[in-house]
Amino acid sequence: MATYQITCADRLDAHEHITHVGINGQHGTWTVDYVRRLISQGSTFFTISPSTHQRAAVLVSDARHVERTVETLTSAPDAIQDNNLDNLRTCSYMRS
Repeated sequence: MATYQITCADRLDAHEHITHVGINGQHGTWTVDYVRRLISQGSTFFTISPSTHQRAAVLVSDARHVERTVETLTSAPDAIQDNNLDNLRTCSYMRS
């Protein structure tokens, strides 16, 4: 299966869960549902810290949000903050 680097993430607003991600070398953005499907088929996703160059694996996550469960993505926990999905730049300018 393939391995992809996530370089940016979009949300509906600042307090919502991620809806789309940008992939290094790909045009536009991919939905969280599509990325979750690829992960379930064996593909891997990661982010890279700009300051330390360390990778963080991206994992599927189910988050509880106001009486419903949101299927989303999360970064594997580590001590590096700038490789977390929540801290990536937005990529809404890339959306096709």
